[in-house]
Amino acid sequence: MIFLNPCNDFAFKKIFGSEDHKSITISFLNSILELTGDKIIVSIDFLNTEQLPLAKEKKDNILDIICTDQAGTKYIVEMQVREVKEFGKRMFFYGAKTHSMQLDKGRPYLELMPVVVLSLVGFIMFPKKIKYKSVHKTLDIATYENDLQELSFVFVELPKFLKKEQELVTTEDKWFYFMKEIKKQDRIPVAFDEEELLEACGVAERMTWSEQALNAYDDAFVRETDDQGAIELAEERGEKRGEERGRKEFQIMLAKQLLQSSTLTIVEIARLSRLSEEEVLLLK
Repeated sequence: MIFLNPCNDFAFKKIFGSEDHKSITISFLNSILELTGDKIIVSIDFLNTEQLPLAKEKKDNILDIICTDQAGTKYIVEMQVREVKEFGKRMFFYGAKTHSMQLDKGRPYLELMPVVVLSLVGFIMFPKKIKYKSVHKTLDIATYENDLQELSFVFVELPKFLKKEQELVTTEDKWFYFMKEIKKQDRIPVAFDEEELLEACGVAERMTWSEQALNAYDDAFVRETDDQGAIELAEERGEKRGEERGRKEFQIMLAKQLLQSSTLTIVEIARLSRLSEEEVLLLK
């Protein structure tokens, strides 16, 4: 069995943003947000992110997934593989904007429903934090009471999740393992005994994808790598060695990552990375 990377933008939407696989998203949200009792999500409706008037920082659409549960709470679910500048502020903006957009002129504030922003990132976002998941809410600094529950944020730093298959206990553990490790597996992990996890593995299995979907998967990989924020970061890390050298380093980094994809030829990688075919062959 060959599994595609769930962190890929296209694959992430296919697995967690599909009307045909709502149960996967519900299990994912309930476990990671640790929802219990009457807070458990039993149904969701996906919203069309392309129609939301948010800052268009992505080339294809704005946010990965936005859904609302049976109680009206809205959930923003975002997968960000590459480190970009001010990602936390960007997600705060999305959360605040989504919250305010609920209310048309003349409507009472009572109709506003909570918004939960869940971000999974493929980089270290909070270097001083040991735990891989952090929950951010508005608290009274004296009593730590969460009186204003309208907006909350959950960040998951996948590089910090280091559990092995035999160490997986909770459903949350298994979802994080699925996100980070399933692409390296040639079988479904034994620990995956929940129906939704088995379904997610089925969706991620390469053999079930059409040629058109696989091409979209590769295109999403290139778009993620070519993100302007990543380019700016690579240039900054050139440590004043000049813009041209910074771009060259980024081109080499991109080519190395593209070489990991068996669906791309040397000619295609050279075109996408803007290196010569000879340079790409040397990297290989």
